[in-house]
This record gives sequence, C-alpha cells and structure tokens, in this order.
Amino acid sequence: MNLKEISFPENQYIQEAAEKRQIVLHHTVSSNAASSIAWWKQTPDRVAVAFIIEKDGKTLQLYEPQYWAYHIGNGSTSDQNRHTIGIEIVNEGILSRERDFGCTQPNFTPQSMYKWCDGKAFFTGKTFILPAPWRGSRYFACYTEEQYTAVAELVKYLSQRFPIPLLVNDTFTYDPANFAFHGIVSHHNLRADKTDLSPAWDFKKFKELLQWKLS
Repeated sequence: MNLKEISFPENQYIQEAAEKRQIVLHHTVSSNAASSIAWWKQTPDRVAVAFIIEKDGKTLQLYEPQYWAYHIGNGSTSDQNRHTIGIEIVNEGILSRERDFGCTQPNFTPQSMYKWCDGKAFFTGKTFILPAPWRGSRYFACYTEEQYTAVAELVKYLSQRFPIPLLVNDTFTYDPANFAFHGIVSHHNLRADKTDLSPAWDFKKFKELLQWKLS
C-alpha cells in the first residue's frame, strides 16, 4: 500500500480511541488533496478524515484511524462519527457546464473533461454522464483506476485491523438506518444532500477488487 503519513494539527481531530463499525467513503470536490487539507486545517469544526487518496493512488494519512473527527457533518452525532473511519477520494464531483467547463453555449454537452469552448481548454480526465439526473445532476468526474486499487487496499487493511465487515452498501439512496450498517457506506447513504460518492463510482469493480486485493 502506497501510504504516506503527513503532518496534521492535533486540534483538528479528537484523540480518543474508539471502536470502529463503519468505513465512510467521501470525495473531496477538488482536483488535489492539498486544497482539502488546507481547508480542514483552517476550519474550527474538526471535519477531517483519517485518509485521503490522490488521483495517482497515493494514500495520505492525516491521523491514526482509531481517532475520529466530525466528517459526516450536518447534525450527525458524536457517536455516529466516533465509530466510523472516513476516507476521502480526490475527485471534482458534480461537473457544471458553466463552472467547470467555462462554457455558456446552450448546446454544449461535455463528453470528456478535456474540452475546448470559446477558445479555452478546461480540465483533463473523463466525465460520467447519466441519462437522467441523480440528486439534480447528470455530469460527474470519473474516479481513476489507481484510486479503485488504493481504496480497495486501504479498506481491506482497515477491515482486518479493527475489524469491520467487508460488506458494501452499493445503493445510491439515503436512509437513516444506514448509520447502523456495519461495513462500508458512502457519504450519500448518510445524508440526502450529499453526492459523494457519485454514480461515477463503479461498485461492481470495487467489490471485485475487495475479493482479491491483499488476499
């Protein structure tokens, strides 16, 4: 596992060891880990996660995963955060024609994240396009192959260490009962207003990787 520990302020998470029952997958809504880490450092709310995975698959550890922070947010309880481990995946998330492609042409449809519009080039990568909106959006940034491998390696390691069942909630629905699920969930399973992980995440591929990675 390509893991690197980085320096992170001790006052940005709670140094209290807790039993872990759940891994929560997030994405950053950014193009790199540095911008998310910088934001976590300046916010007083202690919303950080233990791990963040770059697009090249490099895994950064901000603090020991037996500790915790308020990564679920929006009224979640201390208990709900305490017994979870948060993993952030670097990803832009929802793509907007105007914001991310800088284009106001009404007939512009992004087929990839590398596009010319009004003489300017925007982003490189791939776009996942839904036939109908999910939580208000159709266009989402794709995750990288390196990230799938890195997340599978990390989840397998954490499930053995704590232990947490290698059960994956692969739905794209919110249900308060998901807080009681023992296994791997996405942020969107715990909050109706969140779009991470997005439908661009291939749960079939992820679950197949979990069956063999580090076995």
